[in-house]
Amino acid sequence: QGFSGDGGAATAAELNEPAGVAVRSDGTLYIADAGNQRIRTVQGGTISTFAGNGVRGFSGDGDAATAASFNGPAAIAIDASGALLVCDRGNARVRRISAGVIQTIVGNGVQGFAGDGGAATAAELREPSGVATSADGRVFIADTGNQRVRVVSGAGTIATFAGTGVAGSSGDGAPAVSAELNRPMGLAVDAAGELFIADQNNHRLRRVATDGTIASVAGSGLQGVPADGVVAISAQENLPVSAAVSRFGWPIIADTGSGTLRIVFADGRQYAPAGLSSRATVLSVSAPSAVYGTAQSAMSVTGGPGTPLGAVQITDGATVVANGSLAQGAATIALPILSAGDHTLTATYAGDGLHPSATATAMLAVQPASITANAAAATMSYGAQIPALTGTLEGVLAQDQGNVAAAFSASAPAMAPVGSYPITATLTGAASGNYSVSMAENSGLLTVVQAATVASMALPSTAYATLPLQLSGSVASTTSGTPTGTVQFLDGGKVIATASLVNGTASAVELNPASGSHSLSIVYSGDTNFRASTSANLIEAVNALPDFTVAATGSSQQTVVAGSTASYSLSVASAGGGPFTGAVTLSASGLPAGAAVSFSPPVVVPGVSTAAVTMTVTTATATAERMRGAPQVALAFLGGGLLLIFGPRRRPPVRLLAMLIFVGTLGITGCGARTASESVLPVQSFAIQVQATGTNLAGNVVVHSVAVTLGVE
Repeated sequence: QGFSGDGGAATAAELNEPAGVAVRSDGTLYIADAGNQRIRTVQGGTISTFAGNGVRGFSGDGDAATAASFNGPAAIAIDASGALLVCDRGNARVRRISAGVIQTIVGNGVQGFAGDGGAATAAELREPSGVATSADGRVFIADTGNQRVRVVSGAGTIATFAGTGVAGSSGDGAPAVSAELNRPMGLAVDAAGELFIADQNNHRLRRVATDGTIASVAGSGLQGVPADGVVAISAQENLPVSAAVSRFGWPIIADTGSGTLRIVFADGRQYAPAGLSSRATVLSVSAPSAVYGTAQSAMSVTGGPGTPLGAVQITDGATVVANGSLAQGAATIALPILSAGDHTLTATYAGDGLHPSATATAMLAVQPASITANAAAATMSYGAQIPALTGTLEGVLAQDQGNVAAAFSASAPAMAPVGSYPITATLTGAASGNYSVSMAENSGLLTVVQAATVASMALPSTAYATLPLQLSGSVASTTSGTPTGTVQFLDGGKVIATASLVNGTASAVELNPASGSHSLSIVYSGDTNFRASTSANLIEAVNALPDFTVAATGSSQQTVVAGSTASYSLSVASAGGGPFTGAVTLSASGLPAGAAVSFSPPVVVPGVSTAAVTMTVTTATATAERMRGAPQVALAFLGGGLLLIFGPRRRPPVRLLAMLIFVGTLGITGCGARTASESVLPVQSFAIQVQATGTNLAGNVVVHSVAVTLGVE
């Protein structure tokens, strides 16, 4: 007994003559700590001072409740607004605390009796020891010293509600205002608006009905120890000082003299409350297996006396899943839709004040609900990526819409061959574990069809008549993978070769193409996974074999003096279908005797252009000297002949020889007018054949020639 503990655990605090308790709907406990002149509060297990400064007296109205003075605060109650009402017994007042501010609502502080019909704050009270409120806002006060119960209306007017002011025990069955009370103490109002009065010195619990009639509920009027299970109206009580009403409407008596509590049960008998008795409650619960979406739990509760009432709560693990109330000691509680799987359900009976609380456990197996998936048929080409597969679900419960979906997939491997493959569904989403899925009988399939192909040809860079024409083609997939099989090579629509694809390509040879324009294409026959295709026609120009020409580019006729040189300009040029890439060598025939010929350069490759060659012919020197000596010899013969003819007299034969020499000399030197620079002999002409020799692409020797003329003096 003392005062300590504020801010700490309530169970470790000291109290001094606690005289009243009240509990808010949020569980906050208020205690009238009368000896300490305080109102204490307990929240979350921690105690603190709610009102009162601990000094006996009267002060504080209009200010903070914690600064106010009390004088023996006793009974307390909470009104409909949540404010706390306090019977400040020594101060002959009832005070109200709201939002932390205290104010007197009944009593002027004078111990006495006065004021009925007037303002409650002007009335006199004597030892107010009980307070209660009704749903309509009235405040009932146990005016203990005046042997009355007073009532304050919502307008603040006070009046006598029960009692004549004379201590006694009469009046049952009559109006309460004409009844006699003997130290009325604790008050309580039930849900129907009936007022219960702990009539202390009459050893009774009395009730004022809504029509104003008073009657005894418990107690015979004889003082003694109440017995368990006896008819309440015949039982002995011992100075009851407080009353309460359970949520089931059963009145409860604090029988102070015997140190007991008693509940007046619905059967009219009184019993010790559950917490103060050895009675047991038996709770049984059953939960049959269920399919997701439908589940129920049935339970029954037994335990004397009578039939238990009260709430039952069902938890799944730590989660509250259902609540119910007992009727005739039993309840069937519909469970919510529990997830598929095994659940440990615990049913907790809260008790009813008379029957103790109890728990029971049952296992509930919830099977997944069956739903059906229907896949939409899909088609894809071989080698393509599997398209997004879709479908529908049937059978998903309304509350799970949006939380269950199906992911559709096909049982087709990578690069699945042409064929049909089943589509399966896998459930996804937050509620997917509550369902098992099967495919509908007419569910669609994934069909893999042949992939389209693209056939193409590659033209050779060069093509010449009579030379083998190298052909190359390829077939590519429009998806992935490599086509196999054969292709036909066509020239002008005519099949010229057939070849197998190797890694998507094929090669062939057209052996002896004719020169001219060729329309080439390939036709792919297709295979198991790829469709046939035909390439575009490509035009290939097959040219004649490359050839060359040789020609004189300068004068093809020259005359030189014997022993000198003559130069001819020649050109070797490509001809035919392309550049002549072989080496061309040159030679000459028909040269003058003793003449020499050379070519610069000796070998040419005309390619795509023209190669220039210089041919040089050097005539023989001996031939030149002989031709230059003829005039001198002729002159000698001429001179000698003249001497023989006109010289000294000679014989006739000698004269004849001289004449022949002279005539011969005339023949050698010719006739006609000549200048000194002219040859005295005629020019000799030579037809020279220049030959150019090369090897063409076919390996054949090709010879071309050009003629030039050389005159030698």
